[in-house]
Formats: sequence, structure tokens, C-alpha cells
Amino acid sequence: MQQHNLNIFLNVGNISLDEKLNGYYQDFSPAIVHFSDGSFHFDNYGLPFTEFNGEKVYSIIQIIQYGLICCELLISKIDAEKNKKNIKSCLDWLDNKKEPFKDSYVWRNKTNKQYNIPAGWISGMTQGQAISLFLRGYQLFSNKAYLETANKVFNSFKYEYAEGGFKRIDENSCLWFEEYPSSEPSFVLNGFIYSIFGLLDLYRVTRNDDALKLWESCVYTLETNLPKYDVWYWSVYDQLKKQLLSFYYQKNVHVPQMKIMYLLTKKEIFNKYAIKWEKNWKNSLHKLITKVMYRVKPRISKLRK
Repeated sequence: MQQHNLNIFLNVGNISLDEKLNGYYQDFSPAIVHFSDGSFHFDNYGLPFTEFNGEKVYSIIQIIQYGLICCELLISKIDAEKNKKNIKSCLDWLDNKKEPFKDSYVWRNKTNKQYNIPAGWISGMTQGQAISLFLRGYQLFSNKAYLETANKVFNSFKYEYAEGGFKRIDENSCLWFEEYPSSEPSFVLNGFIYSIFGLLDLYRVTRNDDALKLWESCVYTLETNLPKYDVWYWSVYDQLKKQLLSFYYQKNVHVPQMKIMYLLTKKEIFNKYAIKWEKNWKNSLHKLITKVMYRVKPRISKLRK
């Protein structure tokens, strides 16, 4: 997990079930500092990239999230024309990079060492957030091609891991969409939630009942499995490695995601973990324990092998 600026706060965003999407469920706009602090370069189209061995490196998920940030800034009337152009550039870049997969469109990723996934894999989180961005592009620019792309991307949610997709059904018949479709299920919590925000967006705009059914099934998955991500002093990133969340992710990902899910569903389990994990984050003793465990857990894992 990448280190980020701990001083920013990515709060709950626009909570609505209206057809008009407006802002994203989480307000990513403060994260613009990650793009403006010198970590990224920008090309002539306003797209962020990094450099490796003298070559430009573009990240699919970073392009998508940068587009969502620009949507928030546009809504807030901050550099409106510039951010409108940036959104269009992100959509055009994604449109050029998408690939056909069966009856869907996907974006394929490079080798992932963390979960030992060879190049060419498809991320549920990328697919879901792409839907969210393309639907906002459709409503912003009145371009039906963006709606058609979002619908085609949605088709990728049909395909299971064994078929080259990212869908999984666990031993308890719970439905998952994997951020990292590793050979052994990883079930990364935050990526799963971001993926299903795209399903909810699609339902809101198109009233696609299949999208709603998937959303409802995934809400049940979360209700059933959230306790597995809780340790008494903190929360964990996934179910395969059970990595303790970074300070940044605890504050700016898991906690706001739980608040968002509670506001969208009114299911008390999400409020319970929002309160608990926020208290963990604010508790200096829990932070100290977490710092110690960051060092101890990898050593314990090595001893067990």
C-alpha cells in the first residue's frame, strides 16, 4: 500500500440515489495534493504520469481517480474549464486503452508482485470506478458513447475468476468482485466496496435491475464478512495476507467507506465499524500497537512458513 499525505481527510461525499449523479460517494478532491506535490508529471493533455527509466508510465486506476477528483473540483467551480478538459482527457485516454473481453470492455493490468498475479489481469475496482467516471462523463457531456461504454464495462462483472474475470463466490455463497484476482482469493475490502459503487451508479442512471441485484448481494456479502476485517485495535486490508491497514487507509478509506455504506443502506453494522475503526484511528495506544505489529507480523509470518 502506497504511503500518502496523512494531513488530508477524504470525507463522505455525495450520498444520493438520484438519477443525476453529481459528486462521488467519497470526496476525493483533497487528494489532488498527491498529484500536485511533484510526485507526478502532466502531459500536454493534462494527464498525470510518472517516469521509469526515462519512459512515461500511466496508471489506469490513477487516471480514473484523477478524473473523479476533477469531477469534484468542477462541481465546486474550481478551475472549471481546466477540470472539464481534464475529465475529457481521462475519458479519451481510457477509451483508447480499453480492450474487448467477451461481451464487455476491460482494462488489463501489469504484473502484480504483491499478490503474484501475471500481467493481463482485470481489477474489479478499476472496472467499477471506470463505470462511475464514464457515467459522470455521459451526464456532463451528453455523450451517449460514454453510457454505452459504462454498460459494456458492467458486462465484465458476469465473469468468474476461472473465466478470466474477477467475480468469485465464496464457500458461504457470498458474491465478491476482486480488486486483485489472485489464484487464492484475496478479498481486499476497500477495492470491493469501490467496485460496487459503480454498480449502484449504473442502477441510478439506467435502472438496470441486474446492477441493483448485484449491489444488494454485495451489501449482504459485506454484512456477513465485515467482522473478518476487524482486529480489536485496528482493521485489516484483505483476507489473504491479513495486512494491517496503513494509517492513511484507516483514516481515509475504511472509515469513510463504512460511513458511506451506512448512509446508503441504513444497516447498523456499517455504523458500528465506522465508529469502532474511527476510534481506533484516534486512539494513541492503538496506533502504537499497530506500529509495533507492522514490524512483528511479517516476522511471525516467516516463522510459520
